[in-house]
Amino acid sequence: MIELRGEKVVLRTMEREHCRTLWEHYELEEPIPTEPVRPGHSIEGSDKWFEEIQEQQGKSQIYLGIFSPDGNLLGDIQLSEIDLRNRTASLGAGIARRRDRGKGYCTDAALVILRFGFEHLDLYRISAVTASNNTGAIRVLEKLGFTQEGCEREAIYWSNRRWDRLLFGILRAEFESRQNTI
Repeated sequence: MIELRGEKVVLRTMEREHCRTLWEHYELEEPIPTEPVRPGHSIEGSDKWFEEIQEQQGKSQIYLGIFSPDGNLLGDIQLSEIDLRNRTASLGAGIARRRDRGKGYCTDAALVILRFGFEHLDLYRISAVTASNNTGAIRVLEKLGFTQEGCEREAIYWSNRRWDRLLFGILRAEFESRQNTI
């Protein structure tokens, strides 16, 4: 079991009931989510999600729950597409409830998992992708020192509208030089 501590959050391995809780409580950010919509959230769907996480855990991904210090489940975060040969991975994160967003939990969680990726997995580069209107995610990535490296124009369709998919990246040296300023 993995447990990593930040200033505002604790990251740890999720159990089946944690996946169910996130599945039930996740509130979409309108007008577009940054991941596929899962209509008809069900216990079976959350169980399938848990099984998918377990299948790849420690192989091609590190998938953890974001918890408050007192144990409340806030969201999830992952390093996925881990490629140890090239020393790369992708970052993804989400805070389930709107009331918990904008409080620094995601920034702290991302800082903790980036540090883990660079220091313990010996990664060289970590990337992230978000929709162009996800100002919260963009703000977190920029605060952590990510650089926007590309834009897939109008690559996302949601709510009868097209949005750009923004590609971000950070190198270990960039992260290390910014750690004291975050």
